[in-house]
Amino acid sequence: MVRPRTIDREYLLNVAEDIAAATGAAGLSFGSLAAAAGVSKASVQSAFGTREALIEAMLNRWLAAEALRYQAQGGGSPDFKDRVRAHVRTTAGETVGSLQRVACLMASLDGTEAQTRAAARWYESRIGDLTVQDEEERRLRLAFLATEGAFFLRHVAGYRMDPRVWEDIFRDLQAL
Repeated sequence: MVRPRTIDREYLLNVAEDIAAATGAAGLSFGSLAAAAGVSKASVQSAFGTREALIEAMLNRWLAAEALRYQAQGGGSPDFKDRVRAHVRTTAGETVGSLQRVACLMASLDGTEAQTRAAARWYESRIGDLTVQDEEERRLRLAFLATEGAFFLRHVAGYRMDPRVWEDIFRDLQAL
C-alpha cells in the first residue's frame, strides 16, 4: 500500500512568499502556488482551505518571526520606553523584501473583525494605550507613530524612498 504524500506546509508558505514578493498578493492563488511548488491545486487547498487562510498563515508566520526579532531587541520589557525603542530598531533592521511582503499581505486581508482585533492586539502589545507619563515618553510615542508612518508610506502606499533616506529617517527616530 502506498502511503499518501504529506504536504509540507512550511515549504508551501516559502513558495507563497516568493510569489507574493514577485507579483504582489494579486498573483497569489492556489493555482499559482501549486504550479510553483510542484504539487496539485487540491493539495494546496487541503493545506490551507481558502486563499484568505493562506494569506493569514503567511502573515502569522511573519509576525511570529518578527516577534522574535522584537524580543531580541528588548521588546519583552514592561517598560514603555524599552518597547518603543525595540520597535523602532526592529523596523529599521527589517529587510526591504520582508517589509514589502508583510505590506502586501496586510493589504490583501479583507478587514474582518477577527483580523482587525488581531492587528489591534499587536499594536497594544507594542504601545499600550498611547498614554505617556513624561516628555521622553512623548517623544517616543511620536517615534513609534512615525515608524509606522514611514513603513506605510514606503511599503503600503508605494512611495519611492531611497534606502539612504530610509536609514536617515530611522537615525532620526532613534535619536528621539
